[in-house]
Amino acid sequence: MTSLTSFAPLLVQLDWLLRIFVAAICGAIIGYERAIQRKSAGVRTHIVVAIASALFMIVSKYGFADLLNMMHSIALDPSRIAAQIVTGISFIGAGTILVRREQISGLTTAAGVWAVAAIGMAVGAGMYAIGILTTIFLFFVQMIFHDDILINKIIFHVRFNIQIEAVNKPHILPQIKEELEENQVENIYVKILDVSDEKIVFNVDGIINHKKDENDIIMALRKHPDITRISHTRGGQ
Repeated sequence: MTSLTSFAPLLVQLDWLLRIFVAAICGAIIGYERAIQRKSAGVRTHIVVAIASALFMIVSKYGFADLLNMMHSIALDPSRIAAQIVTGISFIGAGTILVRREQISGLTTAAGVWAVAAIGMAVGAGMYAIGILTTIFLFFVQMIFHDDILINKIIFHVRFNIQIEAVNKPHILPQIKEELEENQVENIYVKILDVSDEKIVFNVDGIINHKKDENDIIMALRKHPDITRISHTRGGQ
């Protein structure tokens, strides 16, 4: 009869995979909130970073046990190398992030590079199974969330934020707020940024259905005779 200890390595590997899976769920939850706020780093990016972080931690904690067991009389910290890899690959990942006209791209690519570094560390440490399983897991995460179809099915409302400059007339704020409500903007919050005798500048924050085209709302507001300028940034402040 085979003893339970012969199954210990497999159980340990499954425990490591469970940790990575739980980290992915936690990252997805945080990413979901960020996606609602229309931030650049959404569900997919947070999942990738969470998976990579969990794998880095597993490698740092368990990946050098064989080396330490062989060298009882020598005190060393092999995880320092892992720490340097994490720092170094972060600079490479940062180079893949591009900002063009207030639009950010390359975040998930940067996170993917970081995750690949973690996978390479795992395999290099002799943790073949967890490295391969994480690769498969990340591959399916990237494929499933690539075109945002699944994300759009679970996200119902997103944040809508614009800055408006208008002629300072009596009741201008209630009029614009009414216009926004007619365009299905909910939970409207208005904050005045600047005001003078001639003009008023204010920020509008609200929530819209994720299927609602923001451009339609902006074009509808632009027809208001007292609005002189509208600035819109995806994701708000």
